[in-house]
Amino acid sequence: MSQLDLSAPPTCPYSKHFVHSKSSQYKKMKQEWRNNVYLARSKIQGLGLYAARDLEKHTMVIEYIGEIIRSQLCDYREKLYEAKNRGIYMFRLDDDRVVDATISGGLARYINHSCNPNCVTEKVEVDRELRIIIFAKRRIARGEELAYDYQFDIEDDQHKIPCNCGAPNCRKWMN
Repeated sequence: MSQLDLSAPPTCPYSKHFVHSKSSQYKKMKQEWRNNVYLARSKIQGLGLYAARDLEKHTMVIEYIGEIIRSQLCDYREKLYEAKNRGIYMFRLDDDRVVDATISGGLARYINHSCNPNCVTEKVEVDRELRIIIFAKRRIARGEELAYDYQFDIEDDQHKIPCNCGAPNCRKWMN
């Protein structure tokens, strides 16, 4: 009978370092997220979130947090924020709920859009609650700006939002 190799890398499902469930990964991320990121000026837009250390592919980096509101209130607030010329930081959780990070949100709201992102978002259920988690899509080097594809709905030409990501495959518009 062969023995289990405990020296395997953390990505190996049988490694002693591997965290098996998303719930366990989430709890670990909640303790360590401050070591993963820092806020600084962005070449893409305003402020951006950067990797404070090397992040391996599939690492749970940070949670997108804010006030959970109903879709109807989201529409109202979006118009209100636009009228006040405020940045809008909202993320749809499901058909009925939106996370509004505009006024009371975490640092994940500063992750900019890129057409060639190094992160992805995933909705993960933890303790029977749906959460929005930012994962490393590939290995991310310390000091690299974090970005994901916002995947906005396609709009007519007069409501287009220009993209400033600078990626070789840039679509020129975020929507």
